[in-house]
Formats: sequence, C-alpha cells, structure tokens
Amino acid sequence: MTAFRSAQIHRTGEQGMTLIELMIVLLILSVTSGAMFSLLLTSFKVYWKGDVATQAQQGARISVDRMVRDLRQARRLITGAGATVGSQTVSFQTSCTQISMALPHLASTTLADGSTIFATDPNSSGAIPYDGSWVTYYLAASSNSSTPNTTGPYLIRGSYDIVANTITLATVAGDITGVALSVTGGVCPTTASREFTMTVTAAQQATGQNVASQTIVTDDVTLRNQ
Repeated sequence: MTAFRSAQIHRTGEQGMTLIELMIVLLILSVTSGAMFSLLLTSFKVYWKGDVATQAQQGARISVDRMVRDLRQARRLITGAGATVGSQTVSFQTSCTQISMALPHLASTTLADGSTIFATDPNSSGAIPYDGSWVTYYLAASSNSSTPNTTGPYLIRGSYDIVANTITLATVAGDITGVALSVTGGVCPTTASREFTMTVTAAQQATGQNVASQTIVTDDVTLRNQ
C-alpha cells in the first residue's frame, strides 16, 4: 500500500512538473510570437509608408510634368473664356489654382468668320486667339469632372478643340490636394504672365491603415511660344 501511494505521489509530481513545463513553453511562445508580430507589423507599416509615399510622389510628378509639357508649348495664358458643346461646359480661367492656355495648331485653318489662321495668328475680330485648342488644368472632386474646386483630389485636364468643336476631359492623377501658381512677388499669374512657379501637393493614405504621406513638387515654367 505504501509502495502504491509512493508511486502515485511520484506520478502526481511528474504531472505537476509537466504542467509547469508546458506553462513555461506557452509563456515563451507567447513572448516570441508577440515579438515576431510586433516586428512584422512594424515591417508592414514601413512598407505601407514607403508605398503611399511613392504613389503620392509619382502622382505629383506626373501632374507637374504634364502641365509643364503643355505650358511650354502654349502661345499664351487665357482667362474668362468658356466652351460649351451640347450640355457640357468648361470654363478656361487662369488663377492661383487653375491654369488655362491656348495651344497652337500645326496647320492653317479657316474659321467660321472667314479668317485663315496659323499657329501664331489671331482671328480677324481680334478676340482671344483662336488656336488649335484651349487647355485648362484644375482640381475637382470627382474623376473627369468639369466643376473645379481647390482641394481635389483629382487633377483634370480639359481640352477644347476649336476646329472640331469638341471638349475632352481627362483625369491626370488622383490624390492631388493642392495646385498653387504664382509669379514674382507671390501674386497669381495673368494672361500677360510668361514665367511663373507651379507647386503641386499630393497626399495619400494607405487603405484601412493609419499611414499617410504628403509630397510637394515645385517647378518653374516659362512659356516658350508666347
């Protein structure tokens, strides 16, 4: 009987030691798993931050490059002009947040008033030059919208082909939250402006993550064909 009790106590002690060892193993696994999860989460946050920063920078750079390309071909800036085709109307303005320009066409064209124009000719009435197209860049709340705002998040390129009498709206980039244009002295450009500074701000946040990034791209622009 004594031997049985001794064996039982021995087995109970072994079970107790096994339970303690199991708890220690679980504790070690918990600490290790927590450390690994924390490291993995940090790695993902670094990746998300780098990804949104890249996308924001890419959107801002694409926007600036596209605007600069058109502006360097522009004959002049325009303001106070509007184009209506069917039910679609686009306003062509030059301000601190919107830039509009007249782009030259490549060949001569006879207009409705009977005048023949070339890349650098005004029409016979002396109104705003009738070039191949008018182009405007502005921020809007939705993709391909014809209604400008000042906060985006879409940068829109509106183009009116005066010969074909068509309006084309295209989204240049998303996540664009600011467009600022200024000439020397910090004032807004006008139709007489030839050189000015363009600043585009892009901001993006990773979907479902508290990770955001902002990029500001600035470029100096000179109209070459004015």
